[in-house]
Amino acid sequence: MRRGSRPVLEEISIVFPGGARTVLWGRSGSGKSTLLFAIAGLLKPSSGAIRSGERVLFSKPLGIDIAPHERRVGFVFQDLALWPHLRALDQVCLAGSGAGMGRERAMELLESVGLSGLARRRPSELSGGEQQRLALARALAGRPEMLLLDEPLSSVDVETRRGLRSLIRELSNGIPGPTIYVTHDEADVKELAEAIVLLEHGRVRPPDPPSKSGEIGL
Repeated sequence: MRRGSRPVLEEISIVFPGGARTVLWGRSGSGKSTLLFAIAGLLKPSSGAIRSGERVLFSKPLGIDIAPHERRVGFVFQDLALWPHLRALDQVCLAGSGAGMGRERAMELLESVGLSGLARRRPSELSGGEQQRLALARALAGRPEMLLLDEPLSSVDVETRRGLRSLIRELSNGIPGPTIYVTHDEADVKELAEAIVLLEHGRVRPPDPPSKSGEIGL
């Protein structure tokens, strides 16, 4: 797969286990975010295929390219990409409209992420951690079969990260397919990973064995 003239992902083959959290790990520029965008249908690979179970989401040889909104993928972007003009409840309702989500169910989802009292606030009226929770609720609103998180906690403090990691562990248990979590943070790896995929220069390689301190080596 290429971005412009530069190859980003080359000859990779990955199986992400369903019902489990896989941490996608590697240095900046290794292709982690590009891979998530390809799975979600936001970037088109130049070759190969992407499947969700038996369902083909993309196949260059077969000419298949399922539209992003039909892939049943929940995505939490690094910059969150919240709609600045919409209140929290309306963000969730809009994201879930294609899955038939009404306001009552949207309120339940906000409650599940700890935002039940903040439904009428816009993103600018929320703290960093609250914005992260709203982004998670919005990603889950469409009843996704898989959940993709692109360094979602990079902008919050250490204490807030701890609480959000716990929330991600809890919410990911309800995802039937894989949860794929991109991070540079070793604490994220240790607390969230049920499987690890290491990307290096656009290729997959086995992670180094854990050191005595439990850290993941690169």
